Amino acid sequence: MDKIKIIKTACVYTGIIFGAGFASGQEHLTFFLRYGRWGVAGIIVAGALIALCGWAVMDICVRQKIENYREFMAVVFGRRLGAALDIVTGAFIFVIFSAMLAATGALGSEAAGLPFSWGVIFAAVLCFVVLLFDLRGMVHVNTAISPILVAGALFLGLYAILGSAQHAFAGQIADNWPTSALIYASYNLIPAVAVLAAMPNLVTTRKIAKWGGVLGGLFLGIIGIVMAFALLSNMQLVGRMQLPMLALAQNFGHLITNFYVIILLLAIYTTAATNAFSLTQWLAARTRLSRMKIKIAIVILGIVAAHVGFSNIVAHAYSFFGFLGLFIMFAIIIYFLTTKSTKIHEKRKRT
Repeated sequence: MDKIKIIKTACVYTGIIFGAGFASGQEHLTFFLRYGRWGVAGIIVAGALIALCGWAVMDICVRQKIENYREFMAVVFGRRLGAALDIVTGAFIFVIFSAMLAATGALGSEAAGLPFSWGVIFAAVLCFVVLLFDLRGMVHVNTAISPILVAGALFLGLYAILGSAQHAFAGQIADNWPTSALIYASYNLIPAVAVLAAMPNLVTTRKIAKWGGVLGGLFLGIIGIVMAFALLSNMQLVGRMQLPMLALAQNFGHLITNFYVIILLLAIYTTAATNAFSLTQWLAARTRLSRMKIKIAIVILGIVAAHVGFSNIVAHAYSFFGFLGLFIMFAIIIYFLTTKSTKIHEKRKRT
């Protein structure tokens, strides 16, 4: 049972972060590949941080018997600061949910010529279906789809690397790649913490917490490196594209293009559904509304907010929350390491 739960936990963790920005390759260009070969080092650092933070969050929840994000923030940051950060985090989760709905609308419009609103509403309805099954629905969706995302991204990445004659390390070398790696890991951590802290029924032991977090970070690191080599090998083709991995797929014909459009849609959907679940948990702990009313309200408000546009949402919100996430990330790591060392010291004293 522990092995099954570890795999499910890793799949959920992967699904949270493997969203539109990651699957499209846009996050690779923005945070890593402008630094050439050092961008690959940045991906390794970011993957290691994501693995450590996932392990830390779930380990703290198991040890402290925490069942939701509100309790987690109070334990790590104290009641007052935890409450303030908790509100900001709830807002960011809604921003991500809305951005994923907007990304679906944009992708449907660009890839199939459909009206923007159709894609937004379609994604919102699918998310609502997952919400009807609460944690079970969210875990099942991520467990089913995350392996497809991993396989699809690896396939296109390796296919592009093998089909390119360009040197993979062509690109600018800069000295501030560690900052980009830190910001990337931190802004992805904010919604991830909210989801991971709401899974006490799945993450029941410290072993599950450890290997679920480590495997999730490892999956993302491996996929990220393969995608990085694929994009670096084709930088002249994808360097100025909004959806670089899709542009890469289009270079290999209609079949590969359609295949990767499906991968992008699945990546967007898992992130949207996971954040919708997290937002439901967040609001249920803070309001007296029934869970069904909360779910309906989230979907309707998400549809409205999505019409602001994906690029506008990302441009105005993501950078702010990235720097806020740095504080949250380091605080969690410090709390985890200090409490873990204290526990080890106490155990040695008893023996």
